[in-house]
Amino acid sequence: MTLPLEDIRVIDSANQYPGPYCTMLLGDLGAEIIKVERPGLGDPARILPWFFGSINRNKKSLTLDLKKKESGDILRRLVEKSDVLTEGFRPGVAGKIGLDWEALQKINPRLIYCSISGYGQEGPYRNMPGHDLNYMAMSGMLGCFRDMEGNLVKPGIAIGDLSSGMFAAIGIMAALAAREKTNRGQFVDVSMFDGLVSWMSTILGKHFAKAPFYVFDDPGYGIFRASDGKSFTLGIAHENWFWERLCDVTGLKEFRGLDATERRVRWDELTAELRQVFACKPRKEWILALLEADVPVAPVKAVEEVAMDPHVAFREMIQAKSWKSSEVRFQVNFPIKLFDTPAELRLAPPELGEHNCEILKWLGYLPEEIEKFAKNRVI
Repeated sequence: MTLPLEDIRVIDSANQYPGPYCTMLLGDLGAEIIKVERPGLGDPARILPWFFGSINRNKKSLTLDLKKKESGDILRRLVEKSDVLTEGFRPGVAGKIGLDWEALQKINPRLIYCSISGYGQEGPYRNMPGHDLNYMAMSGMLGCFRDMEGNLVKPGIAIGDLSSGMFAAIGIMAALAAREKTNRGQFVDVSMFDGLVSWMSTILGKHFAKAPFYVFDDPGYGIFRASDGKSFTLGIAHENWFWERLCDVTGLKEFRGLDATERRVRWDELTAELRQVFACKPRKEWILALLEADVPVAPVKAVEEVAMDPHVAFREMIQAKSWKSSEVRFQVNFPIKLFDTPAELRLAPPELGEHNCEILKWLGYLPEEIEKFAKNRVI
């Protein structure tokens, strides 16, 4: 079976989270991913094997000390035969080791060069250090995460890392499509900050429109607790018909007929009423009653519940793989269902430098040269 990105070769030199997540998606779609890592140390994500293993399948590992001339020569030879390179250095660092876009596109004019950084390659913030939470704070997204008392809440997911990895994959595939028309590669500048600002589109739209309420300010849209202390969510945003059904199920029929604007104006009152009612029965009873009335409701699930969820199993979102031995490794599957060319989980997350000899032989290096590279700690 032909995979969508078969015959596309990607040099993955962006470590940690965004770059590896991006290239894992590309690898699932059939691209050959050559992960370039530092000898002895590797991707810093290897410190947490479970973390590394979650975002580095379908890749081969090549170790190169990019501070050494011989390693630079190897990488440039690899660039000649590749389609894409990803890097996650701070702006300007790649140029100091001769791996910048200007240098590499002279070697391979068809190369797609994708840089993933915090604030992008240009702009007032380009040199500011940061991690996911910092970019969320600067984009205004963090300010949207608050508890009932208005206190800021730190999200448990690295949203900026994941979103930038997705945007990088989209940018790379768009550049590959453009190359079919122009026969030229191009530079792809992915900013974690820009991606988060993009995900703030509707929040910023509300700001520009000076709208008094947001779409999710409805009292029927929120997290509630039942009598057994278990939490569940209601998902009524602006649909009056869902609100009518909710009022019937909860016995709050006096509030039927309130439209979306009226409900938002009376948010404090209506939310308090709902919380009081929901505290009278266990979660299971409420969920069954609300689903029976066709009201958007869902329990707040623990991770272990998701891992055993029948819908997750039906959608094949978790795969049990035993690539190299009898050891079973669980992987979260590629999330898009392509009916004719489905993604595949082909290769286990690589050991550090596992494919050094294979790749160097393919590049034309002789066994004695490879042995010398290893002796001099080039690889």
